[in-house]
Amino acid sequence: MKRKLKTYDMFLESSGDELNLKRNKWKKMSRKDAEKVSDEIYNLIEIAYSEIGGHLKVNSPDDVTKDESWNFWEGVDIHDSPDLDVVIWGKKTKYGVKFSGVGHDGKKDSKRKYLDQRGSDLKNLGFFIEVSGKLAEILMAKYEVPYVEGEENINKILNKQVEYHGDHPVDASLPGKGWYSRKIGGKLMSKIVLGRPKGIKS
Repeated sequence: MKRKLKTYDMFLESSGDELNLKRNKWKKMSRKDAEKVSDEIYNLIEIAYSEIGGHLKVNSPDDVTKDESWNFWEGVDIHDSPDLDVVIWGKKTKYGVKFSGVGHDGKKDSKRKYLDQRGSDLKNLGFFIEVSGKLAEILMAKYEVPYVEGEENINKILNKQVEYHGDHPVDASLPGKGWYSRKIGGKLMSKIVLGRPKGIKS
């Protein structure tokens, strides 16, 4: 039996006081902060990834900080209730911050807040993300986020060997010339790196 997804309003505990959140102001969080409100963060992640069957690595509140390479956290409160509505996390690398995932409450303005923030960050030196599909298209076409091109650059940034294509291997109409394929969770997926990693020409 499929577990019923919790709605955001079902949470009784709030991160507002715990994190001293200010409305519409992004708040940087430490790992300790994330651990304190891991139930709330997990709920946001669960909602954000519900349409694709959940996040590959985050399947419970304990998983929120389980990956020790995740060392960058930020969140924002944009609604009336004093708690997180959007959370973003990633890892700090020698090339800058690599965004790993997002959690949100499913509301349209929360999704927009995420996209606006990512579109802005990814045009700054030292921020990048590995993406695919509609998100990649939106970030490149609407937000004019640059992409990383070249097999050597991709292998260096990800520290992984990839099957490099240039144009998207299935849909050449998609923007970007830095598409590649690699296995994630045993499944071959087409991806592209967007942003401006340090030491890499995009």
